[in-house]
Amino acid sequence: MNRSLHRLEVQVARALSEIIHEMKDPRLPLVVTVERVCLTPDLSQGRVLVSALERVEETVGILNRAHGFLQEELARELRLRRIPRLRFFADPGEVL
Repeated sequence: MNRSLHRLEVQVARALSEIIHEMKDPRLPLVVTVERVCLTPDLSQGRVLVSALERVEETVGILNRAHGFLQEELARELRLRRIPRLRFFADPGEVL
């Protein structure tokens, strides 16, 4: 894997964690964790794996509906030329 791409994935994961934590949506659980971010090499798309203490599927739906807001905030935070289109998924490694 390209080292710079991996480094960018880590930066995106950290930034998204902070942005999600600061969201004021009362439907989101108190703890939502960004487990991993996978970006395509051309940075056009990003797959974000998240876990939560409760209501994981509902949380994923909320985040997918808020992807535009999250992308805008991510653009402000990281100042990238191209911001990937984010899609959120429940972490398959999570045991419920």
